[in-house]
Amino acid sequence: MMTVMAGATIAPSLPEMTKAFPDNEAAETLVKLVLTIPGLLIALTSLLSGWFIDKFGRIRLLTFMLVLYAVAGSSGLYLNTLLEIIIGRAFLGLAVGGIMTTAVALIGDYFEGEKRQSFLGVQAGIMALSGTIFISFGGILADISWRYPFAIYLLAFLAAPMVLLFLKEPRKVKYDNTRVSEVRIPKLAWTIYIVSFIGMTTFYLMPVQIPFLMQEISRVGNTETGLAISVVILIGGIMSFQYAKFKKRFTHYQIYGLTFLSMGIGFLLISQANSYAMTFPGLLISGVGAGLLMPNSNLCLVSLASPQNRGKVLGFLTTFIFLGQFASPLLFQPLVNLTSIKGGFFYLSLAMILVSIIVLIRNKRLIQNKKPQAETA
Repeated sequence: MMTVMAGATIAPSLPEMTKAFPDNEAAETLVKLVLTIPGLLIALTSLLSGWFIDKFGRIRLLTFMLVLYAVAGSSGLYLNTLLEIIIGRAFLGLAVGGIMTTAVALIGDYFEGEKRQSFLGVQAGIMALSGTIFISFGGILADISWRYPFAIYLLAFLAAPMVLLFLKEPRKVKYDNTRVSEVRIPKLAWTIYIVSFIGMTTFYLMPVQIPFLMQEISRVGNTETGLAISVVILIGGIMSFQYAKFKKRFTHYQIYGLTFLSMGIGFLLISQANSYAMTFPGLLISGVGAGLLMPNSNLCLVSLASPQNRGKVLGFLTTFIFLGQFASPLLFQPLVNLTSIKGGFFYLSLAMILVSIIVLIRNKRLIQNKKPQAETA
């Protein structure tokens, strides 16, 4: 829940936050960075978090990062300039990187085989469903004041003692410095990192751009905007809960192909929407693919990694995932400037459909040439 809250909670308040700084000519761009700057810090520090938990253990870092999360995440309640808020959000990113890397590593430590596969789907589903709640709640609070959604981050103060009470350091993980340094990142992992980067760059357009698209086509309130974004995450959560069933029938590459295909079709429908209600079919279809992205990447890498380098392998994944979040508005904005928000979604939809075809072709080659590896990965 803490990881998905990092960006989703304040997404509905972005337009109101922009209006709160009328004297800042770059307010619209800076406000989008308020949402995405945590992604940059997560990307820059996740490898350090992965190294730390491989060397010193999981629980201490997780507890500290939850406390930092609460302090940094709530900073928007009381800081008065966009620069100060962006700095606070940067420290939030540092905390999220540690939380996300440690949580997935613990799942790899605690579970094996089908139980691990199932639990990763449950984890992604809980993340998505909590995102639905927090975005909706954030939208309601944003209608009162753009600052109030930042208060939701204080919930991390409740999570920190729960970690100390209910989670135990895995006994089977031995922090042998020599062995950790000698274990290399599997070659297939780099393909997964790149695909995950593309997927997250695309997915994160919805919380970043949908609030502005809603203002452009229908001028609805923050509550309605929060509801629209929540639909994507809700459907994603339902699909994440079903991930174990998908994995029994499809390879990782095939699931990635379905992910990009559904997001491409969803974006195509969004680009043609002329009212608030007409955006929902596209959002629903996009959510289908979004829900399969994270459990697919997590399972593949947890399976490839050994206990000695699991933190390192997952640290790289966190880095690529959140580089995608940070880069999302920066890469998309030139397309918006050349066309419009709707035009940007249209051209990106074509690109996603093309990527899905490439991924599915890659899967075919992998089965033909390296069948045992495909079955493992």
